[in-house]
Amino acid sequence: MLLTSRVLAAALIITFSISTVVSAGDPLSDFTRTWNGRRVVVRSPLYSVLYDEVGRLGIHYRGKLAGLTVATHAGQHYEFDGPGADEDIAEATPNDVISQMSVRFHRSSQLELSNVKAITPRVLRQYDPGVALIVDSVKIERNRIRFEFSQSDAGKNAFATSLTIEWPAPLSKEFRERGAIEGMLRRFVDPV
Repeated sequence: MLLTSRVLAAALIITFSISTVVSAGDPLSDFTRTWNGRRVVVRSPLYSVLYDEVGRLGIHYRGKLAGLTVATHAGQHYEFDGPGADEDIAEATPNDVISQMSVRFHRSSQLELSNVKAITPRVLRQYDPGVALIVDSVKIERNRIRFEFSQSDAGKNAFATSLTIEWPAPLSKEFRERGAIEGMLRRFVDPV
């Protein structure tokens, strides 16, 4: 009886210490695991652009999607990540982004004989309050966190839109910014 209780006590101690080690990981990874795969409901409109792109080798890519909404401490803006490092477009409204996309992004053709329109916007998509989405991925960069969403009925890998949270400074390793970032996120989506 005494041996059985000691074995049981040792098994419980080992079990609890292992679960503590597993749950005590990197704060950024914990944050990613918490949100990845989570169902959310839109609170404030999220925007995406459907566009066509002509690659550097002349290959046409039709129907590409990019989320535009960026949340900051000061509010929000809309941003399209252009094909080059210095070709991003940031504007106050999604329609202004589409307008800029329409007049920019020309490059010379492969044989340098003419100019080619590299990016052509087609449709601006809006996800209104009440729409259900699923967090497909959470990508953490130096001072940004991008949440990519799919529609709940579209299946896996069916990108719908994204929301980028932009922090004014690099994120700390301890991720002390988590509460404020989740507050910014909840301005746009609520977990179900």
